[in-house]
Amino acid sequence: MYQVIMINIKSKSQLIMSYDLTAFKVLIKKLFPPKECVFTVDTDGDGNVDSLQIKFINLLLPFVIPKEIQIGDFNLNDFNPEDLDFSKYVKFYLDNVELNFSKESLNLDTIKSRILIYHKGDSFNLNDIIEGKFSGRIINLNDTISILIKIDKESLKKFTEGAHYFKIESELISNLLINFELNETNMNIRFNPNDA
Repeated sequence: MYQVIMINIKSKSQLIMSYDLTAFKVLIKKLFPPKECVFTVDTDGDGNVDSLQIKFINLLLPFVIPKEIQIGDFNLNDFNPEDLDFSKYVKFYLDNVELNFSKESLNLDTIKSRILIYHKGDSFNLNDIIEGKFSGRIINLNDTISILIKIDKESLKKFTEGAHYFKIESELISNLLINFELNETNMNIRFNPNDA
């Protein structure tokens, strides 16, 4: 049985667009191609992998990043980053291991400095997103958006060659499963922000 959850997105004209995420689940393999959606990358050119890149490919239709995003009771524009506790809203898994994103386990300054979103060579950190600097961007058909996450060497060891998956469980949206495969084409490569 599918859980039907709607996401309401207000555009500049304050019209509300609704998206049924049960249909989104069907397209997940196309939006996150298993051999082209997750990469272990070197961002500073020293030859050592230091980050994880997760790439989304827009195969649906052109869209504009809205000023306001509301998912169920959660409004992205109204939350206080100091009180953000992802564990209240969503559970993340790598393969069958739950990743800890509780408020106690996360350091906001670390998140601000270690997570970037890339589109067409431009990068945006958490402050940029909160301040609305990412909103208004047009994401054209076949454009990519990458999330770059700087992680420690111990965590990077979990991303071994072979098949893996991310699972996202939430009462706000339908549960999602993103399968990916790591091999010589997407492991230990130099990060290129213009191809992110």
